[in-house]
Amino acid sequence: MQDYPIENDLDQLNNRYFIEAFPVVSPAELYRQVYKHTSCGAYLSVTIEYTKVSGTCFDDYHEQIEQKTINCDDLPLLGTWQDMDQRGELVVSFTVGSIVEGVDYGTEDIEVIANQLEEMPTEFRNRFDKALQEVEKEAESIWNDTHGCESCANHWGIDLNEEFSPIWTDCPDCKGSGTTL
Repeated sequence: MQDYPIENDLDQLNNRYFIEAFPVVSPAELYRQVYKHTSCGAYLSVTIEYTKVSGTCFDDYHEQIEQKTINCDDLPLLGTWQDMDQRGELVVSFTVGSIVEGVDYGTEDIEVIANQLEEMPTEFRNRFDKALQEVEKEAESIWNDTHGCESCANHWGIDLNEEFSPIWTDCPDCKGSGTTL
């Protein structure tokens, strides 16, 4: 086990931090759990940092730090945390959000930036969990504002052919849970 926070030693940064924060073997497994265990089916994107080498040791050798974001279904391509360490790929942030079924928009994306130099893995996990709670709360709000059934729409005086209806919590038909569009 590593002592955190790491005191300004960038060479010691690795993905073991995320193994300690999340008891899963890979970013893909983390995404599966996030999707499965949130009522809104939240998504997860992972931003990694790596060194891109161009040229050869004899001709125009150049190293450049680059970042790229990998989304949901492409996360298995990263392999395990250890695979990523072996390739020199370091997770720098997670982004969470949710698409709300039946409408053309979803929640705001929330990026949770890893700061191995200043916080323990448990602190990062707490910030990540809080971001997921915010996504769920926003997704629920969007659902409640847009998924009222026909009885809900009648209660609010809304024509469902022209706009979405909020859910009426005392609706006798949908029991205040709305309807899938």
